[in-house]
Amino acid sequence: MWYWFFKALFTPIFKIFFRLKVEGSENLPKKNNFIIVANHNSYLDAMVMMIAIPKRIYPIAMRILYKVGWLRWFLEINGALSCGSASKKAMNLLLQNKNVGIFPEGGISQEGKLMEFRRGAALLAIKTGRPIVPCAILGTYEALSMHAKFPKFVPLKVKISKPVYLLKEFEDIIEDIYLQEGMFKIRNIIKEMLNAG
Repeated sequence: MWYWFFKALFTPIFKIFFRLKVEGSENLPKKNNFIIVANHNSYLDAMVMMIAIPKRIYPIAMRILYKVGWLRWFLEINGALSCGSASKKAMNLLLQNKNVGIFPEGGISQEGKLMEFRRGAALLAIKTGRPIVPCAILGTYEALSMHAKFPKFVPLKVKISKPVYLLKEFEDIIEDIYLQEGMFKIRNIIKEMLNAG
């Protein structure tokens, strides 16, 4: 309930003041759930993802955010998962046909540049068989970087790529090379969308 309330609240704000545009919504899987993977440049990114994706997303949030009282409340009522204990919960959500959102850089980029990706999203995709949907979020660094005190009302854009299916493995042990290759592919797709503007 709260998720859809905040989505309805934030949508007109971001579309009017930040002129948020979404490209590639037709690429979202229609028959099955998925893992959204996006770059991370600002505290605004989670709200932008909430607005851009029409289906409900359960995001994985940094543990440090839970130390701020009001922010912890906001994350919890919106179904966010703390990254310290998220893996098993995220896998269960995916197996229940729910959608999970991940910022695989492991934190907000200090300089607005794409950082290296951690392998968690690939592990979830391989173990559950769910596709990864790469997303590029543009403009949030300029709107509200880690160094800014107040937001700037600059245009924002979300670009959604076609889903990427990684091979599902039934063995308990998954070789790290598969995870690295998977995340390298996802990162390159997002990098190309960011560079294209």
